[in-house]
Amino acid sequence: MYRLIVAISLGLALIQAPKLAGDQKVSPPASAQEVTGAVHKYDEVLPKCSPDGRWLAFEFHEASDPSYPHVGIMDLAQDSHPWHPLLEVKPGRHLYAGDFSWSPDSRWLALITDYPEGSKSFWSDSDIQVVKVDIKTHEVVRLTNFPDNASFGPTTAWLRSGMIIFAGEDQNIYGVSEKGGNVRKLINVPTDKCGGITNTLAVSPDEQQIAFAMDWEGDSQIEECNALWIGDLSTGNLRRVPTTGLHPLSPFWLDENTIFFSGINIDGGKWLPVGIYSISLSAGKVTRVLDGLYLTPFVCDSGKILYFSWGPKLEAKTPSGDAWPTFNDFSGFRIWKVPLGDVLQQHSDQKHSGTTETVNPKTGNRHLTTPVLTPDKPQS
Repeated sequence: MYRLIVAISLGLALIQAPKLAGDQKVSPPASAQEVTGAVHKYDEVLPKCSPDGRWLAFEFHEASDPSYPHVGIMDLAQDSHPWHPLLEVKPGRHLYAGDFSWSPDSRWLALITDYPEGSKSFWSDSDIQVVKVDIKTHEVVRLTNFPDNASFGPTTAWLRSGMIIFAGEDQNIYGVSEKGGNVRKLINVPTDKCGGITNTLAVSPDEQQIAFAMDWEGDSQIEECNALWIGDLSTGNLRRVPTTGLHPLSPFWLDENTIFFSGINIDGGKWLPVGIYSISLSAGKVTRVLDGLYLTPFVCDSGKILYFSWGPKLEAKTPSGDAWPTFNDFSGFRIWKVPLGDVLQQHSDQKHSGTTETVNPKTGNRHLTTPVLTPDKPQS
């Protein structure tokens, strides 16, 4: 059932996810500004600016229903930053709406949802599909026709070519036209990679490659999953880029050589966000950008502003009377922004070398490459 996989569509609460542990009270940098402080929901996460810079889309959860994501739209052009929910839930139902990406013209969002019917309960059947939604008229156009209870990996990506990319039930990477129609497999993900849950993904600036994370089904596979997988959308070739002991989530492709991601530390079965990191694909270096309880990085304003979600502590709040505990430990997390240059300068000296691993999609054979590292230039 898809809700066990993406109960919180960040991919941060997967199949019986371990309880989050530890409090890191490191505050955002002094130059950071809170963006969604006036929204007042259970949490606000996964910020994504529209290509034209006018809008900010984000996920939020209601305090009365914290296991089901919803999408909010904020107007960045107005000083007051007014916002509204993208879709409304029917009374007495649970609505899943998340995992979104912007259309190139900033008019639509592609997302995964069971709108309009939703579901009666956490365990009941649901018709979840990939759709696109007009952010102004709220028109919903269904793009896929999967059977009830189909499962998807968190997040979608909308290409300038008109294709929308997502991870399907079998963990492979698929694409569907923005006009709907047949779904096409783009990348075959071998079943031995971490036990087989394809998680959050991002597309390179030239839209020729995709980066995605994978999650495991047992402790013995954790080390294998401490990596980003880089897939070539034209050939299907895969390359594994280790992330030096961190489990990566929510990648964001800053430029052709640099990917930001949320770093998760797995220790004794505990799941702890420890910061935002960048990785150099050519050198295999991992650099800490922000240290603490930071999630879902996204860079806007032509590379000048870093958006993220941050909270003072990890806390789950189950609504009174609920039969099932919430999987969402991010109560009180809000969206912030900070000049990217400020945080890059702050942590420019914290880097680690790594290796890359290439996988032949037909044979499954692997080839390891150790990069030749050059000393960093001294800071002036």
